[in-house]
Amino acid sequence: MTHDAVRPNDTPHRGLGSLPFAVVLGLAAAPNLLFLGTHLASPPLAAGACACVVAALALVLRDLARTRARLDGRLLLACLATALALCLLGGQAHLFFANDDWLIRDAVLHDLVAEPWPVGYLYAGDATMLRAPLGLYLMPAAIGKLVGLKGAHGALLAQDTVLFGGLFYGFARLAPSRRRGLALLAAFVAFSGWDVVGSMIVDDPLIPGRHLEQWLGNLQFSSHVTQVFWVPNHAASGWIFVGAFCLWRAGTLRATSLAVVFGLCVFWSPLSMMGALPFLLVALVADLVARRLTRAGLAALALAGLGLVPVALYLGADAARVPHGLQDLSGVFASRYVLLIAFELLPFLLILWLARPSGDRRTRGEIGLVAGLLLVVPLYRLGGADFVMRASIPALALLALRVGATVPDLHGPRRIIAVAILGFGAVTPAYEVIRAVRLPAFAVSACSLLAAARTPPNTGPLFHYVARIDHLQGHLADRVLSKPETQIRLVPQAMCWPDHPAHQEHAGTIF
Repeated sequence: MTHDAVRPNDTPHRGLGSLPFAVVLGLAAAPNLLFLGTHLASPPLAAGACACVVAALALVLRDLARTRARLDGRLLLACLATALALCLLGGQAHLFFANDDWLIRDAVLHDLVAEPWPVGYLYAGDATMLRAPLGLYLMPAAIGKLVGLKGAHGALLAQDTVLFGGLFYGFARLAPSRRRGLALLAAFVAFSGWDVVGSMIVDDPLIPGRHLEQWLGNLQFSSHVTQVFWVPNHAASGWIFVGAFCLWRAGTLRATSLAVVFGLCVFWSPLSMMGALPFLLVALVADLVARRLTRAGLAALALAGLGLVPVALYLGADAARVPHGLQDLSGVFASRYVLLIAFELLPFLLILWLARPSGDRRTRGEIGLVAGLLLVVPLYRLGGADFVMRASIPALALLALRVGATVPDLHGPRRIIAVAILGFGAVTPAYEVIRAVRLPAFAVSACSLLAAARTPPNTGPLFHYVARIDHLQGHLADRVLSKPETQIRLVPQAMCWPDHPAHQEHAGTIF
């Protein structure tokens, strides 16, 4: 993922270039270890699972250390500053306006801080347990148990700043110089489809600060800023995998290490990893053909697979209640699908076509896989629009990196066309930033998940977040997973976010 081609006056530190991604891997692994240490029924089982994951991670880090890249300190600081700005503007720590998804996210973090693990709820007459991808939450929540809820939010901001900053650094180092790296980072952050054009076609009002990406209803490829602002857990999962995939592509990591990273990322977002699976399979097949699979790599893969079985059982507990299946392939869907591809994918394929790519089979194959995945994921639904928005994350990130690396090599009219394509897309993240600075911030809430789910706009069922405990009986999960000691009940309380701009006129009591 990193290159040694750095200008002499950059004065990088030798031998530390892999450190940012090593830290990212540590942050990806930490919540898995916390979960295994606190959510399993048997202490010996917990100790064994943690030992397997630690051993697998150590082998991956040894694989990563084979390449002694150089660390560009100035570039790293720029990437960390970019990550901090995006996390703050996205509503973390509530210093700026937080989008609707943070209402539920605040509640999950609160319950993890306030309640013993695993967290239980009395929901819809059933005894349930919190069942959600908790990769984003467990480290901040563990800190919050020591320093309080506000401290947990501060820890969340610090965690995500370091994580995204490390990822941005790795992406920028794909370029041959710091200047090109910063340009690539800018293209990655600003990357988005032509939502502004689509909104004009369907006659949606272009009010500055409006969320533009719902112009096709349940079909959406989310911009990178939208992902950080609304769903940082899904973005982190997909981008960590993409970072490791780029390292594999550069020969720094083996495919078995990539598979371990894949397993660690599932706890952050299973949906993102569904979209990453084709890239993992391609890497494994390529290494198998090239005879790059080693005993140490296979051992790491086996250890990670064994240690992460409880995580898979947890995420799959009572998950069948989440609506899923093929899209209704009606004429209305077909017209929306055509518009999605026309304005969210084809403009960027045009940029790559303008570059007249060489005969590199791997490059053409990767672009073909990206395009094929983005053509397929809108055809399936899981929880409304969730699948298409999250399973597309790895492919969109790889597409953005390809496009960002291509544009500086274009000249004349081709560069003008490419910049115009990126400019139309950049309107979407610009609108997200405008909303963040125009709308007033609101305070962190101490509401539980049950109360938050009764606060508009979050009034739907909680099947994504809870699993019925009695439905685990007879399954392996019933013997492996620990059960909640207590059940949170919904009790009358004041509105969760009375200072939220949309709630101030309706402040009252939640029952």
